Amino acid sequence: MTITETISQNFLAIFYSIIVIVVLLIIAKVINTRERSKERRELADLQLKQKKLDMMENKQYIENLKEASVVLKDEEKDKIDKISRDNAILSRRTLSLMNEIEERVQRLEKGKDHAKLLKTKKEIERLERDMFGEEERK
Repeated sequence: MTITETISQNFLAIFYSIIVIVVLLIIAKVINTRERSKERRELADLQLKQKKLDMMENKQYIENLKEASVVLKDEEKDKIDKISRDNAILSRRTLSLMNEIEERVQRLEKGKDHAKLLKTKKEIERLERDMFGEEERK
């Protein structure tokens, strides 16, 4: 018996074996994909929990600072209050300056648009004079 005869006699068995192998590979691929998506979901959950823990830690830190400020001396409290007032003043000044700049930019843009429109109007009037003459325009 030669190899060709053996293959031809067992063709159906070989064909089914190949189909089974392909199906098993597809199933393995699907399972692998599911596991990856499950791992990604778990990683996202862990990152969310970590962010929550960080936020809670920051909140606790701020509360501890507030409690610590109760035991501060009056001079230290006054210094902190002065710095806080200075920050508030600087914030208001910054906001005011930002608003002023924004208004000036808007005014500049509107002025530029106005100048363009005037120029266009003059150009149209000139073209009308050239095309229709002075008497028909009135």
